[in-house]
Amino acid sequence: MRSKTFSIFIYSALLMSSSLLLLAAPKAEYIELPPAQLEKLSSDDFEERETAYKAIHEWADQNLTAAPELLYKAWRANEDPEVQSRCYHLMKEMLKLREFSKGFLGIQMSGVMLPNKPEGQAGREAVSVLNILPNTPAQKVGLRGGDIILRVDKLDLSSANNGLNGRQFDLVAVAQAVEKFSDYIKSKKPDEKVTLHLLRRDKRLEKEVVLMNLDPSNDRDYDKTEAKFEAYLSEWLKQMKVGRKSK
Repeated sequence: MRSKTFSIFIYSALLMSSSLLLLAAPKAEYIELPPAQLEKLSSDDFEERETAYKAIHEWADQNLTAAPELLYKAWRANEDPEVQSRCYHLMKEMLKLREFSKGFLGIQMSGVMLPNKPEGQAGREAVSVLNILPNTPAQKVGLRGGDIILRVDKLDLSSANNGLNGRQFDLVAVAQAVEKFSDYIKSKKPDEKVTLHLLRRDKRLEKEVVLMNLDPSNDRDYDKTEAKFEAYLSEWLKQMKVGRKSK
């Protein structure tokens, strides 16, 4: 009898624990396009359509992970040409932002070879800040012209001597430092943080920067990026169509 009572007590305790876990577990968030705003895209009133589109655009910015797929469904499901057009163009914009956006710091720079140290150690390559572009992350954190960037996060900008010597090595090395730094920043997404390790005169500083999106006007590889995106979009649309039919 005692054993049976003990077993019932354990079973009850397990049920109570399971209930507490279920209560404590966070509810899965259900994300959908704002239905009221989507409906207003069909309005006869131009201002109402514009206001609705702005609201959906803000929603998409805040839900970038899911926005392209949900906009695709809205585009395919709606018969109103106005709604179709708006959803399609916003879908493309959000897909490109999610998959092809690049980080941007906002500086003009050049490579520099730091002078040899007094104790005879070799100099090192770095990136010299020439100018700060307005309204950019670099300006917000107080970067200055003349700052020397030695490292970004754990990435050292100095290079190994690849069998080159003297001025030939210097020219190649400083160019590589600029390319290495630029590629690293562009590999990041907007709103990601990076830490810059600086030399300002004789003082070492660290600056944590939240990157912004690289504007096409500042992207030297814009045409290549556009071609890659169009190819990606074509394949993505095919996959979405197959997935939609299979459901």
